[in-house]
Amino acid sequence: MTLVYDVKETNSLGDILVKNIPSLLLPEKTRTIILLKPVFFPAPKDRPANLGRYQVAARARPENLEEIYDAIIHFSYPNDAFPTYAAYSFGEDDILLSMLSTGMSRIKQFLKENLEPLNGVISVDIGLISRSQRVAPAGMWRKYRESMYISKPTADQEEYDFLEYSTMPGAPKRDEKASSFW
Repeated sequence: MTLVYDVKETNSLGDILVKNIPSLLLPEKTRTIILLKPVFFPAPKDRPANLGRYQVAARARPENLEEIYDAIIHFSYPNDAFPTYAAYSFGEDDILLSMLSTGMSRIKQFLKENLEPLNGVISVDIGLISRSQRVAPAGMWRKYRESMYISKPTADQEEYDFLEYSTMPGAPKRDEKASSFW
């Protein structure tokens, strides 16, 4: 399960992470990924119908981090492998990128040609996101996303909401014994 918080005072997040979440969800392990300078991307209107959602994690040399991030947010993405958001991550990974694509092989091809050759890129890992659910109310999420768009949607683009792809073909069936938060 992933929970996303947008906080101005990071100390307020501490109680949530060490008191509230453990008492409510009883997790076996937690991992905190700090997303800084997030940008959201409008989606191409002519995108294919069956898209999967993927997370791309990039590691980079510190001296090249800014230029790599800038390149990622300004790539010319095809309509069958395009981003939904990008952010600095500072942890196990340096930059996280969420992408929609017709398949992992298509993303691998795009990243091999565009991201991996950049000076300072150490590694690029791709993982399928099999399920996702927005926990923020739709209006709040839309307002936040719109405030972070890289650019306003053009005539051949539209706003994007990941719920369109929350149940992908081939996604694992819900375990009825699993938490109701799924």
